[in-house]
Amino acid sequence: MRYLATLGFVLFLTALPVGCSQEAEPIPVATNVPRVRVLLLQDVDRADVVADEPQITLDSTPTVNALAFPRSLTVSVSLAPDGWHIGRRLLRTGALTLQPTNADPIQVNRIAYRGSIRLLPTGAGRFDVINDLDAEDYLAGVVTEEMESSWPVEAIKAQAIASRTYALYETYRSGVHRAWDVYADERSQMYGGVNGETSKGRQAVAATSGIVLTYGPGDGTIFKAYFSSCCGGVTQAASDAFPGDPYIPPLAEQSHGTCCNGSKYYNWGPITITKTELARRVHVWALRASKELGRAVPELNITGVYRIDLQGVNRYGRPNRVLVTDIRGVQYSWTAEQLRTAVDTDARPGTKLPSSYCKINGDPNSDSVTFYDGHGFGHGVGMCQWCADARAAAGWNCDQILVDAYPQAKLVRAY
Repeated sequence: MRYLATLGFVLFLTALPVGCSQEAEPIPVATNVPRVRVLLLQDVDRADVVADEPQITLDSTPTVNALAFPRSLTVSVSLAPDGWHIGRRLLRTGALTLQPTNADPIQVNRIAYRGSIRLLPTGAGRFDVINDLDAEDYLAGVVTEEMESSWPVEAIKAQAIASRTYALYETYRSGVHRAWDVYADERSQMYGGVNGETSKGRQAVAATSGIVLTYGPGDGTIFKAYFSSCCGGVTQAASDAFPGDPYIPPLAEQSHGTCCNGSKYYNWGPITITKTELARRVHVWALRASKELGRAVPELNITGVYRIDLQGVNRYGRPNRVLVTDIRGVQYSWTAEQLRTAVDTDARPGTKLPSSYCKINGDPNSDSVTFYDGHGFGHGVGMCQWCADARAAAGWNCDQILVDAYPQAKLVRAY
């Protein structure tokens, strides 16, 4: 075995690349499967739990206790100054872990999860809820939440490998700085727990067990394998969408033509939003960004929206930069993806931008902005899921789909 090292983390890899074509050798059962820590609920004051005599561990005491929950009944869990209130029971304060003692997964807010559930205090009476489980079990709850289960299995296998790569990258990079690795929603990738599993999804995960994408010399290094629903014909580079991300061939912009025109979002628009409403959304976005970063962002000072202009496009004509001017004449240069995020913040259904791949009429003489001639759904970086579906329907296997989606990437076994 060789070590794969990048950005301060390591994964074991076999020396040779592997494929997932139908002619490949059978893939053995994975061993030494890493754990993934999924943030289910953030900064809540209550969680409803269903569990059958789980083992309970508090970091404030080494004792492991078995607590009898009423079978099949919901128990409310909350945190107070005197400790954890679990139904009518009171336990000391500190990080609380619930480990199942039988085959029945623990339910949190009516959703069942494999592995253990960790409740981590975050402040006065509030806590995070984190699901710690094997990576393969985690992926079983991801792939058909991210893709339609009716799609060809080769597309879902491609999704399994991309999702595994993304999750492990986050686990061994972002996860070292916090108590969890990935969100359970679109901020990372959609995760539905046991409720999100399907037989086809489990089949795709098992058939690709341990396989990830890498880039570079030799076995390469793992990278953040982004994916989105529909690219609208042109993807964008990760470095364009997400400032600070490197420009590498697997995450570079590509033209896919009409490959994903099966999506209803291949073409969309127009969407018109008043400048007053846009200013409100930008302010909410700036407030949330400031809270997350722990410092005030410049956009907090925006006073109204005067105009929005296209500032740049990538080599295939997809917008990648915009210039926002407020009513004082102060200008803010954003990535097109930052604009979409701001526009979609706290937006009512039907008034969100499906993607940043669109034209903009931000006429300063108008009291509104119109986004038109739009294409695609999502950030458009990496694998286009609707393209993967079309490729699989045309007879491509998952390794062909992945190498097309992530140029110069390799498939290797991480465990």
